[in-house]
Amino acid sequence: MSGKNSKKAKRNGIFAAIWLLLIIILIIVFLAKKDDFAANLKSTNFFERVVGSTPEFIQNYETKKKESKTNGLLDVDVAPVPGEKETQEPGSYDLNDLAAAQESAEESPAANESAKNSESEKKRDAAENSAKGRDAAKTEESKKPAPPPEKPKPAAMMNAKLFFAQVDADGNVNRKSVVRQIPKSDSPLTDTIKALLAGPQSSEKCMTLIPQGTRLLGASVRGGIAALNFSEEFEFNAIGADGYRAQLMQVVFTATEFATVESVQFLIEGKRKDYIGSGEDVWMWIGSPYTRSSFK
Repeated sequence: MSGKNSKKAKRNGIFAAIWLLLIIILIIVFLAKKDDFAANLKSTNFFERVVGSTPEFIQNYETKKKESKTNGLLDVDVAPVPGEKETQEPGSYDLNDLAAAQESAEESPAANESAKNSESEKKRDAAENSAKGRDAAKTEESKKPAPPPEKPKPAAMMNAKLFFAQVDADGNVNRKSVVRQIPKSDSPLTDTIKALLAGPQSSEKCMTLIPQGTRLLGASVRGGIAALNFSEEFEFNAIGADGYRAQLMQVVFTATEFATVESVQFLIEGKRKDYIGSGEDVWMWIGSPYTRSSFK
């Protein structure tokens, strides 16, 4: 029984503390807002309507004017206290000021339009003056004499040693070398073999036994072996065995003039063949690389 009384007393103590806290809060709020409460009670005649008379401290209470607050950029007027008459402060707008402001607002679009037109005319004038200046510069430039054309620089040349053939009185085919200047490029071996395929010049007094129409399709060097790819015309020689031997000799001696080439592997249309020739008794082995010693 004593335990129940103890719990009940504890609960009542908590309720009493809550009520006390609420009363303290109300007192604090009243003290903070007493001016507003007094002004509202006076302006609404609360006590006269409820009890028939207004207490003396409410009757004698004078409402305080709240000052206008400003943040330094925009003035903000605080709303007047209820019951207080709104008055126009000195310096505020009157009807004449409002009319003048309205007229200024109506005239501003026209002024802005005039300013825009003036700016547009200035830009147009500047553009015209700039165009005239460019035209004058072009006219002055056209009057200047044209510079003389530059003379083309002569192409760099290189000496190429080409090997052709000569037939002596006994009908033997011998080789003959000539030195000819050809344009210098990044593919000297290709250019030299093409000059060989073009044949000798009349002043060189020799002949070629490479079949007419033969073309060089490609050239590469690896490990001292030059792989030279010829068109199918290289495969058939109308002179016979001496002609086949001479055409191979011309190519091998010309190609091995380059320090990087020791031997030549012949290809026909990109393929390695064992023989070139036109019959059982007329053929020449090309299945392996040729060196200069192959013709001794």
